[in-house]
Amino acid sequence: MQAVKYRCYGLLLALLCCSASFVYASGSIVLVVDDIGNQRAVGRAAIDIPWVSTVAIMPGRPYTQELAEYAFEKNKEVIIHAPMSNMGDFPLGALGLDRRDGKAQLLANLKQSIETVPHAVGLSNHMGSRLTQDREAMQWVMAELKKSGFYYFDSLTISGSVAWQVAKESDIPWYRRQIFLDHYQTEEFIAAQWQKAVLRAQRGEVVTVICHPYKETLAFFQTLSPTAEELTMSQPLSAVLNYPAEKATPLPPVNQRNFPEEA
Repeated sequence: MQAVKYRCYGLLLALLCCSASFVYASGSIVLVVDDIGNQRAVGRAAIDIPWVSTVAIMPGRPYTQELAEYAFEKNKEVIIHAPMSNMGDFPLGALGLDRRDGKAQLLANLKQSIETVPHAVGLSNHMGSRLTQDREAMQWVMAELKKSGFYYFDSLTISGSVAWQVAKESDIPWYRRQIFLDHYQTEEFIAAQWQKAVLRAQRGEVVTVICHPYKETLAFFQTLSPTAEELTMSQPLSAVLNYPAEKATPLPPVNQRNFPEEA
């Protein structure tokens, strides 16, 4: 029964894509897969999703370097998915960024992350609902990113984030998340979120989508077989930086009371 449901969703989305191929040139989907680095097989499977254009690698994890190299070999853009302090005080793990550790330690962790994730060209926040609301701390982060020529992608895990604004003020290329694909891990929810992304791209928008290497997400994308023409909609983050975000209305960030931070 589950396989039948997936096939139905795949057919629906295939029809949606095919019905509006004439607007592919003006609309784009940037699919970023987060939380890569802890598991080899799952990480590779997520990187292999045809729609994935950008891979957010967590620093200091067992397979950080191996999977960054694999993503690069697959012509996927690599960014650092930096753990940042959050309102729920969820553990950050290795190389976390927390103002409470002091500026020197925060910057030391950031520098080590930049040095140890090969091929990275940008950085996004993993969790971060506390740090991304801290303007001064984000100024420290952006100053370091500017030295490395990195861009910043705000995962927008909380509506009060000032991270993308600080990046803009710092003259750093930036963009921000619009859709979380899989914060509820059900086939129906994932399919509905993907449909939203496709429809918005078909209207000519640039749509930034974050997904995770969940089994439900991997299973969903196995049902889709995009054509080369359809994949012209897929762009890496670097191709859309500083796109006028006002032209594309972000969906509201997920309420943390309902969604423990995952991005």
